[in-house]
Amino acid sequence: MNTAEVLNTPGYYYAIAYALSVFVITCTNERKIGRWKLAVVSCAQFALLLFFMTVTDGVRQELFVPSMLLIVLLLLGYIYICNDFSLREAGFYFVKAFINGEFAASLCWQIYYYLRYIRGIQGELLKWVELILVYAVIFTILALMELNLKKDLEELHITRRELLVVIIIAASVFAMSNLSYLDQNGLFSGTFVMDIFIIRTLVDLSGIAVLYAYHVQVKEIQIRFEKETLHNIMEMQYKNYQLSKENIDMVNRKYHDLKHQINLLKTQAYVGKSTSYLEKMEREIRVYETQNKTGNQILDAVLTNKAMICQNKEIELKFIVDGGALSFMEDMDVSALFGNMLDNAIESAEKQREKQKRLIWLYVTKEKQFVRIRTENYCDEKIQFKNGMPVTTKKDRRLHGYGMKSIKSTVEKYHGSVVAAQENNWFELKILLPAGG
Repeated sequence: MNTAEVLNTPGYYYAIAYALSVFVITCTNERKIGRWKLAVVSCAQFALLLFFMTVTDGVRQELFVPSMLLIVLLLLGYIYICNDFSLREAGFYFVKAFINGEFAASLCWQIYYYLRYIRGIQGELLKWVELILVYAVIFTILALMELNLKKDLEELHITRRELLVVIIIAASVFAMSNLSYLDQNGLFSGTFVMDIFIIRTLVDLSGIAVLYAYHVQVKEIQIRFEKETLHNIMEMQYKNYQLSKENIDMVNRKYHDLKHQINLLKTQAYVGKSTSYLEKMEREIRVYETQNKTGNQILDAVLTNKAMICQNKEIELKFIVDGGALSFMEDMDVSALFGNMLDNAIESAEKQREKQKRLIWLYVTKEKQFVRIRTENYCDEKIQFKNGMPVTTKKDRRLHGYGMKSIKSTVEKYHGSVVAAQENNWFELKILLPAGG
């Protein structure tokens, strides 16, 4: 072999490395296709990669970039088809997979060159044994790294800026690692074969380290953002409760007197518009009778506030609630949990055009050592679920869906479980909490 042939890592090394790299990304993230479809798509993608990279192996320099662009499209398309990613997220993970594949192929061929041409170990079997062992170790480590990145954050939302950053990093790494291959007499190219291998492998390894560190940074920023948002939501719900409580206390001082005055006026009024008007007045203030009856003052205030909202939106709110069963929960958690549950139900119910379908049920019951909480509301909109929870239909998922995240966070704080479902156009959210917290 001459120097150029030695430097040119065989195309099938890259084909296997790329295929394994995107497969690792797919298997460690949320998929949108089943196992059998994944197997078919993976085999088809690998066959195309192997064919194309074998045919274009050692391609002229002017065709190198167009060939790489086709490979990029094939790998990016695979990740986007197989995973539940937006195009930005697919691009982000593709960049990582691409550099991972570059590193694996480069290191594997470098080790083979060292064993055969430096140590003098001969045999075609050596190449395949070494390839299998090296790839097994590399991609096992990369899979464990990806799984570690999934901790504490279910899904990563990527902005344009974050995608642009990783693209620039990857482009720089790829350019630096391939300088010696494209121009062996360049200013930054290596002179000796082993030097060129070391430069290429170390640059690719550095690229992996930088991309991994950047992924961790993006993840930490998003976790911090979510925690701050959830905390703000809880504080806002609690402030709403406090405001509602003040208003309710003020109304309570007048309610009983007003009720008796209406009854007195009704007995004195003539049959006709006066009586109808007084009856309408009585119905509108009857909502205040709901509070101070659940056994939990915070929940009383939340229910009264939401009942007023429902009345204005012509939504019927019904509930069977044992507020005393929630005595183990902190005030802020009660206001946040039920405030978010009812806000979501109200948002869904007000979309119904038919008045009789604008109905919300809330149940809170204690059964032995557990507290069961359930909301039901009519919803003819098809809802998508992920891990038992509804997925926001709003365009920017990074800035929405925090109501459900707040509910889940509160439930997890008390070691409970929450699950949602939709059946026969009825949406149901069920929560189970240990009664002792």
